Amino acid sequence: MLSDDTSQYHGPIEPGRPASAPGGGRGADVLWALALAVVIAVLGLGLGLLWHAVAPTLPLRIVEEGAVYTSPEPEELAAAEGWFVLLGLGFGLLCAIAAWVLLPARRGPIQLAGLLLGTLIAGWAAWWLGHDIGLAAYQDKLHNAPVDTIIQRPVDLRAVKNLTFFPYAIGGVLLIPALGAVVTYALAAAWSRWPSLRRHEDEQEWAAYDDDQFITGAGPS
Repeated sequence: MLSDDTSQYHGPIEPGRPASAPGGGRGADVLWALALAVVIAVLGLGLGLLWHAVAPTLPLRIVEEGAVYTSPEPEELAAAEGWFVLLGLGFGLLCAIAAWVLLPARRGPIQLAGLLLGTLIAGWAAWWLGHDIGLAAYQDKLHNAPVDTIIQRPVDLRAVKNLTFFPYAIGGVLLIPALGAVVTYALAAAWSRWPSLRRHEDEQEWAAYDDDQFITGAGPS
């Protein structure tokens, strides 16, 4: 018969979460999040190349005063924005899935912050590269081409505006990659069965909890 006197046992019956997670703790999470942001930002250049390849350029006619649209409501303006939205959403979704699947030990708000930062930079980088390809040739023709010449303006986004205190305003469809990434990551976290989002940490805690249910060393009553 076991004794009811448990005053001699000073250890906790239910262990708490370890003070530092395996793999370096919060400092390592921050470093991995920054690395994730850098990788995604670089991949944004690939998004810009793809956008430049599929989105139509805008035809302009040279007149005495400069350049004008060749039609009253050119469809190319909306098409460039539409392609950026579609590609940006897919880019953000793939980035979130890749971060979730490839870095399961780093899941959590810090990883999400790195994902958000990377996709914000990637959106701007994609616009910059996609718009910059052919921009110098366009500007040369804009100033030197004879009247009635049709020139092609590189793809652009109407959401990007020049500012005096910053080269470009970041907003509108430039935020689409970040939106797609954050929503996808939030849905994955909401459907996760692991409270900490990290399977190995929860399994270790549950195993330690099961082991501590067996109180050893109890003497006879």
